[in-house]
Amino acid sequence: MYSKVKPFLLHAITSVHPGSGSEVGLVDLPIQREQHTGFPKIESSSLKGAIRYTVDSILKENEDRHKLELVFGSDLSRGNENGTIASAVAFSDARILLFPVKSMRGIFAWITCPEVLYRFNNDMLLNQTGVEPLPVPEPNTVSSEKVLVSPGKMILEEYTFKVHKEEETEKLAKRFSSFFEGPVTIDIANRLVVLEDDEFKDFVRLSTEVNARIKINTETGTVDKENGALWYEENIPPETIFYSLLYIGKVRSRDNKGFETIEDVEQFMHNSQYFPDVFQLGGNSTIGHGMIRKIWL
Repeated sequence: MYSKVKPFLLHAITSVHPGSGSEVGLVDLPIQREQHTGFPKIESSSLKGAIRYTVDSILKENEDRHKLELVFGSDLSRGNENGTIASAVAFSDARILLFPVKSMRGIFAWITCPEVLYRFNNDMLLNQTGVEPLPVPEPNTVSSEKVLVSPGKMILEEYTFKVHKEEETEKLAKRFSSFFEGPVTIDIANRLVVLEDDEFKDFVRLSTEVNARIKINTETGTVDKENGALWYEENIPPETIFYSLLYIGKVRSRDNKGFETIEDVEQFMHNSQYFPDVFQLGGNSTIGHGMIRKIWL
């Protein structure tokens, strides 16, 4: 049973490919999406696996590896069938919060919608995280006039929207900015746009990155036609922001030295020495994709 919940944000530094497998369609390798909304997501299994791998790569000694198993559970691939330990932590699916879209003014804007904001507030309330609810402004409002091409108009991608600056949207942008206070900051205050739910859905479905990839034969230096010459791969663009929840319970082992309480597990997860602020998730790690920054709320 998990008795403590810690929310956190995931800020994509580079393109991220949380893959859902291959499909027969325009995109050979699509990203993970919610079935009922079509919104991009990162499944909890992918998120936990990436975090465990990151922590595992840091903990090298036998004593430290025991800490890993106390927190994340036994690794059955290492032959621990006779002494399994259940995980003391769990993660929720990472849900979309802010999505970057090309803007004619201001380079790009972060878009969200009332449905996304209501879901965030409900998740924080139902899990008793203590995070104050976010304001939910009216659609077609902006936090700053710096993204407007003319009074009352802005252009996202190739679409023109009639919008206006709204005090509630400005308050929301300030709340988001407060989440990212620290040595690394991002300019949400001048780039936040609240759209209609359906318009947001269209952007997150149609404005992801789709890249053509090829495999080169190392001997000839040409396209490797035998092992797949060309495929199309979908990525979540840089600057996308998700949120997730870390569920913490007691360590389920008698040999729990150093992890006698839930607070000990929480402190382990908060220790950047074990769980760094930036980690890799998803495919294409060898070409620099999947770098994500975590921000505790």
